[in-house]
Amino acid sequence: MSLSAEEGLSLYKKATEKNFEEKAWERWLVDYSKMTKENFKSFAQYFKEIKQPPKSVDNRSDEEIINDAEEILKSMKRSE
Repeated sequence: MSLSAEEGLSLYKKATEKNFEEKAWERWLVDYSKMTKENFKSFAQYFKEIKQPPKSVDNRSDEEIINDAEEILKSMKRSE
């Protein structure tokens, strides 16, 4: 069996995506047993949500972020 590198990578990508979907299905089945009418999610909704990268939350105030940025700028000037 001889495949080009591009075809091989394409097959590998498809296999990893399928594996991820199978693991998500198994996880959904566990979560499904705990779902109620109020919090039910179809597998399609569930899968779409877990495919999204997690969003990082920064709980600092604007003032804290500005102060941190100023400290970084000061430390960069010292190192020059």
